[in-house]
Amino acid sequence: MNKEELKSFIETATNEDAKALAQAELQKLELQEKAAEGDSLSSTLLALKNTIDTFKNKNTGGNNISKEEIKKLMSQVKSPTNTKISFKDLDPQLQNKLSGQVKVSLTLSTPYTKGAGKSLADSQVNRPLFQKLLSDFMARNNVYLYGGAGTGKTYMVEQLADFLGYTYVEINCNQFTSPLDLVGGQTIEGYQKGKLEMAWTNIAKNGDEMKGAILCLDELPKLDPNTAGVLNAALAKIKLGNPESPAYIYNGKGDKIYKQNIFVIATGNTQLNETSTDYEANFKQDLSLQDRFVGSTYEVLADYRSEFDNALRDFAFIFLYLTKIRETILERNWAGRAFVSYRILIALRDTYIVSRDKNLQKVNEEVAIKNPKTLKEGLDSFLNLFSATQIKELKVSSNYDEFVNKIIPSKNSLALGSLNTKSELEKVEAIIEANELKLNKIND
Repeated sequence: MNKEELKSFIETATNEDAKALAQAELQKLELQEKAAEGDSLSSTLLALKNTIDTFKNKNTGGNNISKEEIKKLMSQVKSPTNTKISFKDLDPQLQNKLSGQVKVSLTLSTPYTKGAGKSLADSQVNRPLFQKLLSDFMARNNVYLYGGAGTGKTYMVEQLADFLGYTYVEINCNQFTSPLDLVGGQTIEGYQKGKLEMAWTNIAKNGDEMKGAILCLDELPKLDPNTAGVLNAALAKIKLGNPESPAYIYNGKGDKIYKQNIFVIATGNTQLNETSTDYEANFKQDLSLQDRFVGSTYEVLADYRSEFDNALRDFAFIFLYLTKIRETILERNWAGRAFVSYRILIALRDTYIVSRDKNLQKVNEEVAIKNPKTLKEGLDSFLNLFSATQIKELKVSSNYDEFVNKIIPSKNSLALGSLNTKSELEKVEAIIEANELKLNKIND
């Protein structure tokens, strides 16, 4: 078949295996065309593709090959033009293979759920803590996650909601959170639904139905103990009832509301039976509330591999620097001022990309950013959250001057997507492995 015939076949084919073969053949033809035009990268990619196909046919009967085998072939492939292939040059399917990011999904055929949602990388799903959360989900256990600020507690809950196809419903707990926020109540504008009520019934404020709900009680220790008592009845009934006779609680109008698909995960910086000088807004909660999470209380540490793989895979230099900042903050117990979170990793990454990419500096056809914000400026904005003494110590411990005056300028001379060095990746892997030892000790 020629290119047009292949494209036509791909559009109309119903057999997925046949379609995949046609897509592979079309890709090969397009690479051949570009290679013939003198495109060196296409020549190299074509050589890699031929090498992999030959290996599969000889050694696996045409079946898939392992990540290790692909990496070995990449190192051995002979490029016709001596052109180096970077990770971003590979197609998404091969990138996923090399990254270990095999997509998986979960189908749960129990009365408690109606199916799965978005897929996650295999490395994410197989994290020990994520596996425990899935087990608690199936067992209908309430979960409490505690750990320092910026360790990714709420982010993991959001990931779980996406994975299960459930709606993420969050209650931001503080001393001003009221029963109205939880179970609803009358306001001057009429009856207002509470977040607990919405998650419990699987019906959103606008009346839309949910497949299920993960209710995240974010920063639960900050909740006034009297208001926390309102939660007790609901938390105690999570494991009760069945589809024929569901458990119920009362909403703000005094009506019975019946439990649908709900999974409760609370988060906090400390355990529920203690207070902390680092987190002064916390209350020591009643032991009855703590008992609602008994057997499913887990300490959370930042997961470096997940952060690197999902946010900074192409920006090892940023990851290495912010890890130094993070560890100094933790060692000095300064997290009460500010902390290195997943959000700051993404924010500084995206700031750097915009500062380098001319296309992203175009606000519209008439206006372009003349002086884009730099990575240094973003970093300085973060550091200014600390005291002058703390800033000085953070800069010394992280080699700030070398980072902003040498490392960033050297990276600016390289193409985006080709920033990582072998040495940097080796340092990243060593840091991640040390972090995984800590995670495994906590989660064993």
